[in-house]
Amino acid sequence: MSQRTRLIVIVAVFLAAGLFVWLGEVDQKVGLDSVAEIWADLVWDVDRSALQLTRVSGEEETRVGDELAAEITSKWQGDPEWSYYVRKVGESMLPFVERQDIDYRFHVVVSEAVNAFALPGGHVFITTSMLEGFIESEAELAAILGHEMSHVDLRHCIERYQYVLTLEKVGIGEVGAVIEILRRLVAAGYRQYQEEQADEHGVSLALQAGYDPRAAVTLFERLAIEHGERRPAPAKTPAGEVVGALGDVLGSYGQTHPASRDRVSQIRAWIARHASDLDSETLYVGRENLRLRVPRDDREYPEEWLEH
Repeated sequence: MSQRTRLIVIVAVFLAAGLFVWLGEVDQKVGLDSVAEIWADLVWDVDRSALQLTRVSGEEETRVGDELAAEITSKWQGDPEWSYYVRKVGESMLPFVERQDIDYRFHVVVSEAVNAFALPGGHVFITTSMLEGFIESEAELAAILGHEMSHVDLRHCIERYQYVLTLEKVGIGEVGAVIEILRRLVAAGYRQYQEEQADEHGVSLALQAGYDPRAAVTLFERLAIEHGERRPAPAKTPAGEVVGALGDVLGSYGQTHPASRDRVSQIRAWIARHASDLDSETLYVGRENLRLRVPRDDREYPEEWLEH
């Protein structure tokens, strides 16, 4: 069997599985989110080898990410006053990422939603409301950016697009609206284990850059209290849920990420496992840096260094 045929068969199997679940009998009380989750579970349980076969290069991933980022930046206004600050904090963690074939770009968009997200190819977005009304220190910002960077560094972002890219690569071309819907269903959210991986990897990136990992704990504790872990009301139709998922890319962080209380427990456990490495460490918090929008690389405040 040729490589081209093998790739077509692999993608066809997963798309067929998706169609089987999507078109099958669905309880009226179960929304499309549940159907998408079942389909995604089918994929993630068996597709690790397939993801290796369909792996794309950093150059190709960057092309996909650039196209997606252009759509977002054309629709939402940026904020140049925050952009420099966010970029400098994000860049402080770049020496510690695993993938060196990706150039990270950091974007600040004006939005009333409190959120942050990443796209393939290293595009990391954060909203002004997250920066101005929620985050309380530079260390908390590093935790958020580190989490989103980790989705890129661990290939979570691009893996959601690999199958469609493979169809294009083997020359099938336009594969139709149903496949596009299935692609968007998978792209609507990460699997739980991926979020857990990104949390731990993100805390590690922030720690290696000198930031206090306890900031991630306080951040998610505040998120759980202030946002109450509310979820959006389910749409009445499958089409409504697809449109809603795509439209909520700049929605609430609580809507697009796992329950904060679960994340707090996991991060606490990670810190406990690395307690011996943190003993007597002096780590940075940066409340004053965030207030003044002056990155630590430009100015450090002695009172912002705390012993762990």
